[in-house]
Amino acid sequence: MSGLIDPTMSILSQALDGLTSQQAVISSNLANIDTPNYQPKAVDFQTALQNELAAQGSSTGTPLPPSAGPSADVAMETNDPRQYSSLGTLGDGSSASVSTTDENIRNDGNQVDLETEMTALTETQINYEADARLMSGKFTMLYDALGGQ
Repeated sequence: MSGLIDPTMSILSQALDGLTSQQAVISSNLANIDTPNYQPKAVDFQTALQNELAAQGSSTGTPLPPSAGPSADVAMETNDPRQYSSLGTLGDGSSASVSTTDENIRNDGNQVDLETEMTALTETQINYEADARLMSGKFTMLYDALGGQ
């Protein structure tokens, strides 16, 4: 769909395509969970979508949506310096960090983590359903605007 009605439809269509690709990669990782020395693959969906939006915006001259919502820079109120804010910092302003390890926890060299993949799959499905509902809503609005009965 090449922007049938407005740029939003094109963006939603691209998002659905990207989420479909992401789901296929996650499914492949899960299918190879018992394959020795298998390295899981990943799709950086958010970066790919932002790059596509930037390319589309520069070619059409239309403003791009912000990369973060208006509340992205607003921290939750903390009343104890040991509490975390919504910005990932402690109440005293110091950064909170999570460390990860690249060590294999399996003897066969397979690095697929079931919990990580299932979480990513669930998140992808939720995002897909939300985007599909948005697209359906756009079609409903178009149908109503055209005098649908």
